[in-house]
Amino acid sequence: MSYAHQSYKTANITTADRGKLVIMIYDHCIKWCKKAEEELAAGQVEKMVKAVQRVQNGLTELMCALDMDRGGDIAKNLFKLYEFYSRHLTVAIKNKSGRNLQEVIGMMSSLREAWLVAIENVRREDRSSLSDKPTTTLSLVS
Repeated sequence: MSYAHQSYKTANITTADRGKLVIMIYDHCIKWCKKAEEELAAGQVEKMVKAVQRVQNGLTELMCALDMDRGGDIAKNLFKLYEFYSRHLTVAIKNKSGRNLQEVIGMMSSLREAWLVAIENVRREDRSSLSDKPTTTLSLVS
């Protein structure tokens, strides 16, 4: 990877808001899950395992990002879901199962879409709450 490309990726990550970061991690996981599926189909089990490990690293990031105090049942359920994905991927490795990989891709893709909707709703609410506030003007002339 070129230095310019790596710099762009780093800048993109460091300037992203929390919602965008979650989507980026989902994209990472889905991409590497598909790569694992391709490697398995090509008989490259070792490469498939490495791709699955990258997915599991992304899942760990998602788990660590959960705010269990403020997130309540949603955070707890997401944690359980991410654990399920990770176990399902471990079974995919053990059984060399493309079906397990496809199932995780499908579930993560659906959840990614739900995140997009939730993020947009939060942004829309934030914008509307800003427009409801009275504007104040400052006068520099006394």
